[in-house]
Amino acid sequence: MVKEDRRMKELNRIIVPLETVTPTWMGGAGSQPELRPPSVRGCLRFWLRALLGGTLGEDLPSLRAAEGAVFGSVTRASPIVVRLDGSPETGPATLSAEDFPGACYMFWSTYQRKRDAILPGQTCQMQLHRRLWDFLDVEVQGETISVERSFHYAAAALWLLLRLGGVGARVRRGGGILRSTEQPTGWPESVPSPVSRAATPDQLAAELAAGLNAIRRSVPWQTSAPATVSSFDVLHPGVCQVFVADRTFPTWWEALDWAGRLFQEFRRSHVGDASAVAQLLTQGRMTVRRIQRAVLGLPLVFFFKSMFEELTAKGVPDSDARRKASATIVPQHGLGRASPLIVRVAPLAGEPQQYAVTMLLFRSRFLPDRQMSVKPQDRSVRPVWVDAPENHALIDNWFDFVREEGTSLTPVEMA
Repeated sequence: MVKEDRRMKELNRIIVPLETVTPTWMGGAGSQPELRPPSVRGCLRFWLRALLGGTLGEDLPSLRAAEGAVFGSVTRASPIVVRLDGSPETGPATLSAEDFPGACYMFWSTYQRKRDAILPGQTCQMQLHRRLWDFLDVEVQGETISVERSFHYAAAALWLLLRLGGVGARVRRGGGILRSTEQPTGWPESVPSPVSRAATPDQLAAELAAGLNAIRRSVPWQTSAPATVSSFDVLHPGVCQVFVADRTFPTWWEALDWAGRLFQEFRRSHVGDASAVAQLLTQGRMTVRRIQRAVLGLPLVFFFKSMFEELTAKGVPDSDARRKASATIVPQHGLGRASPLIVRVAPLAGEPQQYAVTMLLFRSRFLPDRQMSVKPQDRSVRPVWVDAPENHALIDNWFDFVREEGTSLTPVEMA
């Protein structure tokens, strides 16, 4: 009887063949690239929370209970084990800044630190399987989450990770994208296949919409829409938008280079924030109370090359000149805030291989305390407190900017 019970439990196993699409900066404390189940589990938690937030609403106790039933909590182990198997090749993932400045711009921080990555085109295998002991069911708002049901939620979170997100550093700027190369073994029938069959951007938008809506309908709780700006990243049409750019590219780096060139040009076109920070460095004061560009993510680093060159021309040592020409914007509490905009490369089906670009915006509250600090690197200049962005108008302007440059954006219709 015990052997039979164990055999039945072993049937709760999902095996997903994966391939890296873009460089994947996932690693331990030493930044050595490696397959790390804890990192992937954290990403799965994020997408499950986003999914449940769009159906349970912002009822935090219920959200914690549902999330804990699937991936564990401080009082309950997770019934699901995440494993990664394989020996992917690692190494420098640098591109030519002269040939592909946009892609290098998107990967700027990892390139600056010269971090090795798991290289594109590498294969591995992910497994989700249940632990071989019994778990009590969890009741959440009148619905029961059994171990079997937890596999549905884990697979749904993995679908979202593979179709909308990624893993590791620079994941919101095109890094760490994974794809399922063939239909997983043991994949629940209640969750759409993670394997894309879309051969065009329009087909991709339709496929993503069908998958998102099927997953959202499979969750039993259907509450009213969240606030206009949610308190965390939530998959709900009221606070989340997904677009597919109506262009295709023969390689992932050309797709990311196109997006990165436009993104860099867009950021440079908004000179007001930079002028205000430059005024702080040169005059010790600022005339604006809000830095709009911060909505694209924190910390936000400013370096004024013209100021640096002017100082060095006067004989100021390079290190001192760089400090006097630099400032960083950080939150009042904590080290940073991830960008609410996710720019992603999506491989299309068919031959020859083509790639599309997707863009996702979470309209979530930017910072809980609504203040940021502008910190000059030159300690003789005092930091200044400024207000955080109060809306996502700048990112809406980004979408308009892409359209004005001649590329239509197909919305992924979420019901």
